[in-house]
Amino acid sequence: MAYNGYLFQFGDYIFPNKYIKFDSYDIAPDQRQDMDSYTDGNGLTHRNALEHTKTNITFTTNQMPESEMDAILSGLERNYINQNETDADCVYYNPRKRTYSTGHFYLDPSVKFRVKKVDGGKGIDYGETQWIFIEY
Repeated sequence: MAYNGYLFQFGDYIFPNKYIKFDSYDIAPDQRQDMDSYTDGNGLTHRNALEHTKTNITFTTNQMPESEMDAILSGLERNYINQNETDADCVYYNPRKRTYSTGHFYLDPSVKFRVKKVDGGKGIDYGETQWIFIEY
């Protein structure tokens, strides 16, 4: 399936492209993993590449009002498979394959929220926020 309008879906929540800061979406798809690989005494590397690959996705959202941040957080939270792990089955556009891929990801727990403005009783404006999703 070719690109059909979104980059990342967390469970059933499609992350709206309009929130993603232009030129901030970084993806490292299908990263190979090794187990017990080694370099021998002659300097020759012996790899044991595993079948399962991992993908990391990082992007930044633009400044937004509290109501929009609440919508994003609610969309993510209602899809957690395990509340403690902040994980979900995800769909993402994979440029390496030029189609969509699926994987089990968790939201990196180090997300930091920057409060840009507190507007009396009207709410909070959030600054840019970096999101990191890591495949199991």
